[in-house]
Amino acid sequence: MFLSVLTSVSEQFTFRCRNFLLYLFVFCNFSKLLIIDVKGYENGMKKTDIVNDYLEKGRVLLTTGQLADALTNFHSAIDADPQSYLAYFRRATVYLAMGKSKSAVSDLSKVIELKPDFTGSRVQRGNVFLKQGDFNEAKIDFQTVLQSDSSNSEAHNLLDLTIRMSQKMQQAENSFRNKDHTNAAEIFSEIIEVSFVNQKPKSIYIYGRDMGNIQNFLDV
Repeated sequence: MFLSVLTSVSEQFTFRCRNFLLYLFVFCNFSKLLIIDVKGYENGMKKTDIVNDYLEKGRVLLTTGQLADALTNFHSAIDADPQSYLAYFRRATVYLAMGKSKSAVSDLSKVIELKPDFTGSRVQRGNVFLKQGDFNEAKIDFQTVLQSDSSNSEAHNLLDLTIRMSQKMQQAENSFRNKDHTNAAEIFSEIIEVSFVNQKPKSIYIYGRDMGNIQNFLDV
């Protein structure tokens, strides 16, 4: 009798120990997952804070005209988070202020890749293309913006300007081919007020202006 009671108690104790060990195992693993999740959240918050700090410092430096220092901060923001579209956009703004349009276009293209619905970046890139004399690329950007936001007045105005400049470019080139250098120079002088980066209209304008002056001299 005593032996059977002892056996029963032993079995119950063993069962409870097993349950306790099982509970302990589950608790330990759950705790590990919880700790990992909390650490991941904390690291994510720290990363966001770091990026925001660089962005804010860069913004302040940009507004005070300290372009090189602003650029350094935006570089650091991108290094901390390569998926931050805002960091690329602000760095593009600095590049434009520095006259580095090629680098600006690269960053604006990255912004469009990361956040396609951010129309400001596409308008800005289209404006750079317009100033470079890349009228077809500019039209594509402005038209794309208007497809999603038909009330965007800036895109409308820039698209109209791009179309006018493209037409003037065609007129100027036709005049130049017809040896009407004076007229070509006059038209190109209007174009380079908008598309001042592109060296093609500028060089043809200078040549046309000089040829027109020579022709006027010969006609006297």
